[in-house]
Amino acid sequence: MLDHLKIATKVNHSSVEKVLVQKLKNLSSQEEYANLLFQLYGFYFELEKKVHSIIDQTLLPDISERVHVANLHTDLVNLNHSVAITTTNKYPDTIASVSEAVGVLYVIEGSTLGGQFIATMLKKQLPTLTDSQINYFLSYGENTMEMWKQFKLSIEEKAIDIDENSALNAAQNTFKALEDWLQLSL
Repeated sequence: MLDHLKIATKVNHSSVEKVLVQKLKNLSSQEEYANLLFQLYGFYFELEKKVHSIIDQTLLPDISERVHVANLHTDLVNLNHSVAITTTNKYPDTIASVSEAVGVLYVIEGSTLGGQFIATMLKKQLPTLTDSQINYFLSYGENTMEMWKQFKLSIEEKAIDIDENSALNAAQNTFKALEDWLQLSL
């Protein structure tokens, strides 16, 4: 199923990646970087809570370790940026089933793979950044590939039925919602 999701969301993934990479390339200060992280924080804060309220350890034994919003929070604090969310992301309200939550989590967990490249890019572009300010993009650090493999294994060997069409639609919708969110001027 996850291989099918990868193929079926390729265009969506490329589209949001283009927007994010352009934003990253335009960063010229830690303040601009913090503002981008804050934008991501606003998008993922409620979304991650929603996914974690639907997916439990039966489906994904290490779900409690998959807390990317905590990394965003840490980065923002380390950059002396506010963590008070001012704009509410309504997209999580559309997630209603385990299948949809799996599609969303596919996008979130898949982003950790690209985060490793982004962290390297950020260190070159903004050399004053420290590892304590790029936790979100470093994600699982050296364990990133292992966490991705474990995610795939858990989903493929699922203990419950997952509707592939619902997961696919949710993954596509998540990419689109993130792209739209990144294009907002918050």
